[in-house]
Amino acid sequence: MANLQKEIAYKRRQISTHEEDLASLYCDLGRLGIEGGGEARSVALIEQRRRYSEVLEEWERAVHSREQIAGYIRQIEDRSRKIGEIEADIKALGQQEEEIYSRLGAMAWEAYGFGTLPPRSRELCDPIFASHAQRIQTLNAQAMNRRGTLARRLALIRLHRLRSRFASLLLNAGRALAAAGWEGDLDLARSDGLAESLASVRTRRLDLDEELALHQSAMAKLKSEEVSAPKAKLAESEELASRLEEECEIEGGEYGRLLYEQEIRSEEEGWEGLVNQIRLHRNRIVALEQEIHSLGNQVKAEELTAQIEVEMRRIAHLRSSMESAHRQIVQLDGSIEEKRRQIESLLSRTGEITDG
Repeated sequence: MANLQKEIAYKRRQISTHEEDLASLYCDLGRLGIEGGGEARSVALIEQRRRYSEVLEEWERAVHSREQIAGYIRQIEDRSRKIGEIEADIKALGQQEEEIYSRLGAMAWEAYGFGTLPPRSRELCDPIFASHAQRIQTLNAQAMNRRGTLARRLALIRLHRLRSRFASLLLNAGRALAAAGWEGDLDLARSDGLAESLASVRTRRLDLDEELALHQSAMAKLKSEEVSAPKAKLAESEELASRLEEECEIEGGEYGRLLYEQEIRSEEEGWEGLVNQIRLHRNRIVALEQEIHSLGNQVKAEELTAQIEVEMRRIAHLRSSMESAHRQIVQLDGSIEEKRRQIESLLSRTGEITDG
C-alpha cells in the first residue's frame, strides 16, 4: 500500500505540473484571442473579454508609468555619476595645472628679479611679487647687519616663513599669466615640454568644462521636471504593475479557457498549436485522474482486506475464548453437581442420627 500511495502522490505532482502548463497556455490563448480571436458565441465570453481588456489596459498604463519613473531615475543617476566623474577629472587636471603654473611662476619670478619681464607681465605680476621681494630684501638686510643678535634670529625665522609661502606666490603668478594668455612673455623654450603641457591642459580643461556644462544643463532640466519622491513612486508603480499583471494572468487565463471550451476558431498564427497543446494537457490530466482513481480503489481494497484480516483474527480469538469458556462452564457444572450430591449425602446422614 505504501508503494501505491507514493505512486498516487507522484501522479498528483504530474497533474500540478500539467495544470501550471495549462494555465500558461490558457493565458497565451487569451492574449491571441484579445488581439483578434474569432467571433464570441456566448454572453460569458463577451463579458470575460471585456474584463480582460480592461485589466490589460490598466496594466499597460501601470507599466508605462513605471518605465517613465524608472527612466527618470536612471537619467538622474547617470547624469550625477557622469558629473562626479568629470569633477574628479577636473580635480586631477587641477593638480597638473598647478604644477605647470608653478613652473611658469618660477620663470616669471626669475625674469622679474632680473628685470627682463615685459611691461605688461611685470605689471600683472607686480602686485604678487613686489611686496614679497621687498620683504625678502628687508629681512636679508636685517639678518646681515645684526649678526649674533636676537633681531637677526627673528629676521631669519621670518625669512624662512616667507620663503615657505613662496610656492603659493609662484602658483598665483603662473595662473595669472596663463589666464591672461601671456605665457609667451616667458622663455618657455628653456623648460622642456612646458609649452606643450600647458596647451594640453588648456584643451583638456575646455573639453571637461564643456562636457560638465552639458551634463549640468541636462540635470537642471531634469530637476525642473522633478518627480517628488521618485523612488517611493517607483516602488508603488512596481507594486501596482505586479498586482495588475497577476490579474491579467487570471483574467486572460479564464478568457483563454472559455475560448478553448467554446471551440472558438481563429486565423491568428499559433492558435491551432496552442489549442492542440491545451488538448494534450487536458487529456493527460484526465488520464492521470483516472489512474489515481484506480490506484485509490486499490488502496481502499487493500485497506478493506487488511481490516478483514484483523476481524478474522478477532473472530478466531473470540472462538478460542468461547471454547475455553465452554470448558470452564462444563467444569463448573460438574463441580456444582458434585457439591449437590455431597449436600444430599450430608443431609441424609443427619436424619439417621436423629431417629436413633
